[in-house]
Amino acid sequence: MEHNDEELLALYKERGVPSEWEDRTPATMRPAFRLWYRAFPSTKMPLDEAGEAEELIHDPLTALRKAGIVNEDETPHISTMVVNHEKTLNRLVMHAFVVASTNPDTVGITIAKEEEKPKDAEGAGEEEWETEEVAEGE
Repeated sequence: MEHNDEELLALYKERGVPSEWEDRTPATMRPAFRLWYRAFPSTKMPLDEAGEAEELIHDPLTALRKAGIVNEDETPHISTMVVNHEKTLNRLVMHAFVVASTNPDTVGITIAKEEEKPKDAEGAGEEEWETEEVAEGE
């Protein structure tokens, strides 16, 4: 199912997912790691950033440098885990979590693909999990 730009933005807001990278690092992790989160639109969406999901999967160093998570002079070891890897990127949302060591040698990326439910499917439109707002600096 394809959505126009306005529909996609409405769906992002409904799901409570950010379409830009957000630093979500809890205070207890800050001395050693930074935690970043972002949602990407499906590669089928008619948005410029739709190709960014592919870049994160196939060229993560470039994607993380563009996002400002990794500096240009850093070349960390990057490990990526893809949840639901059997799913294509032709889905509504791809969630990405990046854990970057404050020692810039290690970056871990977890990617989960969220499949859009048909409007008449059981549970469609219901929240599958709750999101909690994290105050800045926590």
